[in-house]
Amino acid sequence: MTKLIETKPSTFKEVVKHQELKDAINEEYQSIMKNGVLEIVPRPKDKFVVTSKLLYKIKHAADGSIDKYKARFVARGFSQQEAINYQETFAPTARYTTIRSLVSLAASM
Repeated sequence: MTKLIETKPSTFKEVVKHQELKDAINEEYQSIMKNGVLEIVPRPKDKFVVTSKLLYKIKHAADGSIDKYKARFVARGFSQQEAINYQETFAPTARYTTIRSLVSLAASM
């Protein structure tokens, strides 16, 4: 058994020392493959590639004890170039005050 992790690791060398984080990485990988989110293909020589990264998080319970170890595989979208890697980006979001205002307006009609 490895020792408890007190702080979030900053390097991959630190991560591989802890079985709990390796298990979290494996769980994330299995989820990605099961849901068909990622397809591994050969890297094109003449194309720009958006890089990716693994993020690690240690979730704590209300009493301060370690509740869960998490790993997330994320694309580093800041490396995208407009008109090359994407044409449009749209992420619909609604603030609570906007929804409340619309419901209030609809109720008054």
